[in-house]
Amino acid sequence: MIINIRLYMIEDRDDKYLEIIKEVIKEATNELRLGKNAIRFVTIKISRDYLDIIISMLLGGEGPAEFMPIINELREYNVFDLPALIINGRKIIEGRRLSPTEVRHIILRKISELLHE
Repeated sequence: MIINIRLYMIEDRDDKYLEIIKEVIKEATNELRLGKNAIRFVTIKISRDYLDIIISMLLGGEGPAEFMPIINELREYNVFDLPALIINGRKIIEGRRLSPTEVRHIILRKISELLHE
């Protein structure tokens, strides 16, 4: 089974959070003895310059057509605040930066659940 993890984040603001999640994924891979390619991690960085426009579009406002792909992705996962962590298509965390301990616990629990389905 391949586990897909996506992090939607604000560029420069959530960089520390990104590093925490990368470290937790590395730990999870080792602790759960997963193969090298068992977890696919993708980061989607949203520039602060465009954040207000994207939030407005999410709430039904108008904006540039080139933003529609990211708007559609965020809507698909029902995301309205950042950072947001999606694991296998399900929103796990949205709108708050958790402590490294909380992030580790949430990610490990979710990965374990997925492996035992």
